Amino acid sequence: MSRALLLALFVYLLAAQVAEAIEYRLQVANLYDEQSFTHYFDGPIGTGSGELVMERLEKDLDGGAIARGVLLSDRTFRYGWEALSRSFEAGKVIAEIKPLESPRRWDEVVWHGKPGERSVWVIATSTTRFQEVFHVALKGAGPGLHYYIPYSVAARSRAQVVVGYPLSFLRFYEDRTTLWQRYLARSVSLTQGIAAVVGVNDNPTFADWVYIVVEHPAAAATFKAVVGWGRRRSTDRSNIEGAWDRR
Repeated sequence: MSRALLLALFVYLLAAQVAEAIEYRLQVANLYDEQSFTHYFDGPIGTGSGELVMERLEKDLDGGAIARGVLLSDRTFRYGWEALSRSFEAGKVIAEIKPLESPRRWDEVVWHGKPGERSVWVIATSTTRFQEVFHVALKGAGPGLHYYIPYSVAARSRAQVVVGYPLSFLRFYEDRTTLWQRYLARSVSLTQGIAAVVGVNDNPTFADWVYIVVEHPAAAATFKAVVGWGRRRSTDRSNIEGAWDRR
């Protein structure tokens, strides 16, 4: 086969792959204290499993109306590295993540992917301030930003959109390919097209990690995630004010 013919075949295959890819967008915001998040509760939270729709929060983030002072800029999310992507059985994505910049109140990424595949994005900060994830709100392929409490996974519990695992457990399985198949597939629900796995940091002075899992739908979609952070319930030696008693 001639060089020209090989080049033409390569261009054709590349064009076919691009044509099959669909554009997806993920927007993430981090709020720094519990009151900033609960200010947007306009109804009962139920069990904290998606019953409450946070319309005002989404509107204020979209419109730039929420104060910059309640947003954390030190924990921009990133795409899952190769070993992590394998453990989540996620595909590879090449995309530029844009940190929040006035008037935009979201960290944002746009990428092209194949329907049916999943991608994983990670908030993995080493900060010792505002270490614990208290609240999560997610918007999947459907309408509305829904509120979730990051419950720890219990034996035989049904799959949830937002779950909590010890961070050491998740990191231990990072270099293995059995994490999703053995554990997460049974505990994480992707019925909304998006889910979050909170890795609770074993060292209470450092922040939790948040793994955002997106399942690519058949049409272009914008996904959103809002994470509410606070000081660790347990003793926080890094804050001179002392331990925080969450009431």
